[in-house]
Amino acid sequence: MRKSLIYFVLSLVILNTACSSDDNEKSSPVVGELNLASPLDSSTCEGVSTSSTECEVTLNWEPTSDNDSYTLTVTNLETNKVVLIQNNIATTSYKITLDKQVPFSWKVTATDNTTKEMSNKSSIWKFYASAGESVANYAPFPADIVAPIQDKLVTSVDGKITLKWSGADTDSDTLKYTVYIDQVDGKQTPVAELTNLTATQASVTVNSGMYYWRVKSTDGNSSSFSQVVSFTVN
Repeated sequence: MRKSLIYFVLSLVILNTACSSDDNEKSSPVVGELNLASPLDSSTCEGVSTSSTECEVTLNWEPTSDNDSYTLTVTNLETNKVVLIQNNIATTSYKITLDKQVPFSWKVTATDNTTKEMSNKSSIWKFYASAGESVANYAPFPADIVAPIQDKLVTSVDGKITLKWSGADTDSDTLKYTVYIDQVDGKQTPVAELTNLTATQASVTVNSGMYYWRVKSTDGNSSSFSQVVSFTVN
């Protein structure tokens, strides 16, 4: 009888511990990826024309939880300026008026309305705002700087470092790249070895100090420039 009572008490303790653990797991937001839906990445978005220069575009994403609200961020990639930060969106879509034939990026983050903590975040997608007009060629999207990123401290190996970037084009054209890197402003004349590259990385010789770099993407008809990024070689 005494052993049975002991086993019963131990079972209650184990059960209570397990329930408490489950409750804690459910109340803690899990940071992961929130899935964007449309417009698709690196696409031309067919919006609704509102003027000769603007169109209305609907951005859509997948829900994460009935208890989440969303923050939408839209950036003009030509100027690298944020044109919208909209908080506390209760639905999974948002209409925005944008300039036509201009590249934009967008991302969404979800916030748990109970804990007020970020619960999910999306990747960043790019698109051109359009309204059905015929465009012979869209310029490539500005390249994304992969490494070194802004304010990065870099150690050279045998006096060299590797620059990495990525590019995309809504017309699926073959892209070529020119890399500008200097210790002035990232806009000085590039060396011949760093022009018309088909790869998305390049090894360059550097000294100690601060450098600036950017990438020009060309599809044979038009071009675009990435933002200028600075880093330091120790």
